Amino acid sequence: MAEDFNDYGSYREYLEEEEFKRRPLIRKIFSFRALKGAVKFSGYFIVISVFAILFWRIFSSRNPQKAGELIWTADSYAAYEEQGSDLLIYSQDVGDVFDKEGKFSIYELRYIPATKEVQFTIRYNKSTLDTLAEELTEEARETLGEAFTTEDAVVADDFSDMPFVFTLRDDKGRVYKESKYITFTKGRYTYIRIAFSGIDLFSVEKETPEKYFPSPDVGNSDYIYKGSFASEYTEEAVKYLYLDSYYEGDEDKTESFSDQIIVYRTDRRTELYDYSDELPKGVTSDITESSYKKED
Repeated sequence: MAEDFNDYGSYREYLEEEEFKRRPLIRKIFSFRALKGAVKFSGYFIVISVFAILFWRIFSSRNPQKAGELIWTADSYAAYEEQGSDLLIYSQDVGDVFDKEGKFSIYELRYIPATKEVQFTIRYNKSTLDTLAEELTEEARETLGEAFTTEDAVVADDFSDMPFVFTLRDDKGRVYKESKYITFTKGRYTYIRIAFSGIDLFSVEKETPEKYFPSPDVGNSDYIYKGSFASEYTEEAVKYLYLDSYYEGDEDKTESFSDQIIVYRTDRRTELYDYSDELPKGVTSDITESSYKKED
């Protein structure tokens, strides 16, 4: 008995344990001790579950490496074939930039001056599709009025694999409509690695005004050579690029589906990008061409 006493710490605990052992199984199951054990186990289970969910959300939200890699279009691959390692590519850290409503985020901006291509990644999850479905359903309800039925409601499962059309516009009012992209889905997210062409971010044109070097046919005879001059811009560099999105079935395309997202801005640091781990073997496979088409 002394050994048992020491095991339980006190004689009273020993007696309680012996009494509990003699109880029928049904009384043990519905005892206060069993209740405390169940509550304790539930607490541990809840804590472990919360941490498991947090870790799953963290790791599932990490962007896969493929989503940030360069896509080699026919133009960029031809430029690499011609220039090799002399082909310059730049990057700009845009962070995880969301529009105000969280429909899209963008990251991994690249710029290739030789081909005037801007590349970046767009990411969205199923909630974005649900929001689009709700907006289209509401439009149908307003258009049809009393004729609207549940069959006219739009659900996310009805959308194609690429239900969005994207464009870029700069601070000069120019809109860039032609793009090429690859897309894939991993976990909760859909990724679109997209490249827009014809965007000149670095070049600016300057000229020396004629007033500093008058000639016989100068426009204003009051112009005289003043001994010093400053070149004036005839075309300023792009300061901002904005991303707009549209539903592919929207014929008017007058209003962007998402709020404004600034893709590029001159006051962010731009630096050379080391793409030595992404050297091309050819044009990236499965590239799809897209064009913003607006009905006149």
